[in-house]
Amino acid sequence: MIRIVTLAPYDAADLAWLGKTLYTAFGLGTEIAGERRPPASAELPGGRTDAEKLVQAAGAPRVVADDKILFLAAADLALPPGPLGEPPAWGFSQQGGERAVVSTRRLPARGSTEASVEAWRRRLARECIHFIGHLWELHHCYDPRCAMHPSWSPDLAPIPDAALCNFCREKSERKIRLAKT
Repeated sequence: MIRIVTLAPYDAADLAWLGKTLYTAFGLGTEIAGERRPPASAELPGGRTDAEKLVQAAGAPRVVADDKILFLAAADLALPPGPLGEPPAWGFSQQGGERAVVSTRRLPARGSTEASVEAWRRRLARECIHFIGHLWELHHCYDPRCAMHPSWSPDLAPIPDAALCNFCREKSERKIRLAKT
């Protein structure tokens, strides 16, 4: 089960669409598990949010064995700097773990036209599939059409596909079949 916890207000129709898309990608049930307040302990100076602390400290619903929790946030996320500096952060996952966060901060504007809503939803779904994929121990993929292709890649289409390539899909299905529940 994938449990979606919102850390900001989101449209119920967008969340329902996201749930259906995640079901298509992983074949797992999806539940909107309510809205929580972002933990104050994850706030950084300048209005940014430490992504790792947010994932660890955010209040979560009760989970069973292999449930995954996806937090949706509107905050500007920050990750620790690496050898090349601070990486851009669309989200963060505990690789092979239980919790991930995706921020809508870097997504294109949602707008009010049907086309802009569709573009926003597809990009949101792509990022959610990407970070949930990391929870199932998927790594970045070389195929720019795959949701596991890095979000920061210049090869990423403006409105990317919200689906896994065959290799990543088979790997995730293997992990899901081996799950305890």
